[in-house]
Amino acid sequence: MDGVLIVDKPRGITSHDVIDHLRRASGLKDVGHAGTLDPLAEGVLLCLLGRATRLTPYLQELPKAYRGVIQFGIRTDTQDADGEVFYQKPAPHLTLEQVRAAAEQFKGRIMQTPPMFSALRVQGKKLHELAREGKEVPREPRPVHIYKLEILSLEPGDYPTAAFEVECSKGTYVRTLASDIGDALGVGAHLKQLTRTAIGDFRLEDASTLEQLTDRASIHARLIPIADALTHLPQWTPTPAVLERLKHGNFVLAEHPLWTPGGYVVVRDAEGKVALIARWLPPLLRPTRVIQG
Repeated sequence: MDGVLIVDKPRGITSHDVIDHLRRASGLKDVGHAGTLDPLAEGVLLCLLGRATRLTPYLQELPKAYRGVIQFGIRTDTQDADGEVFYQKPAPHLTLEQVRAAAEQFKGRIMQTPPMFSALRVQGKKLHELAREGKEVPREPRPVHIYKLEILSLEPGDYPTAAFEVECSKGTYVRTLASDIGDALGVGAHLKQLTRTAIGDFRLEDASTLEQLTDRASIHARLIPIADALTHLPQWTPTPAVLERLKHGNFVLAEHPLWTPGGYVVVRDAEGKVALIARWLPPLLRPTRVIQG
């Protein structure tokens, strides 16, 4: 059983809890996901079964879309509502125009400092492990891309809340984005609620709940074939001889006007099945991951 599931992760559990559920329900050991969601967050979690676990690096690169709520005037150590409050000061003066103006500076390519409560590793330990030991270590800002950021509304009050939508690149911490917008306004903020609505063309309205994924039959019925999960990448069907060379790790001379230098290409066999993923570094096509066999 090989393929991709769009799962609607509920709030309050980890992404690994979802993987454990699918392992028990499917009887498979090879189950993974392509982009974690914090326990606070809900929505689209792409889960990979069987040979589809080999697709992780090619699906993680897809842009992601979210809708959520920022609360101003309160800072937490995790930058979201699950953390401990360490700063609190009413901000009843905030207006929708002010929040929208502050958000403007975070559109496009920005540098973002990863939060301490994250799974990034420093000196062999995950940052959240160090944070729970009361330690804080320097983190290098990293480039991320905010393709769209729209403040939809502002609910006034001592601690006003703003509804927003964002589309962003891999590696973006939306809770950090919320916190940074609060800092730009001089009042602080944290992420109160978050729903991931899409990863690439995989959308929340097509997702299955855990209650719908209880056994092999229900999982198999909702499984997206490997080939259908890779339609965002260019496809190529070589001759059988060239395919064999690629499957054995050999580079081949190849080119196509629609291929992007440095980009990935899905290589199919004569039956249309995905044989492997290759990377085009002109003039060579280099196999990076064999899917068949």
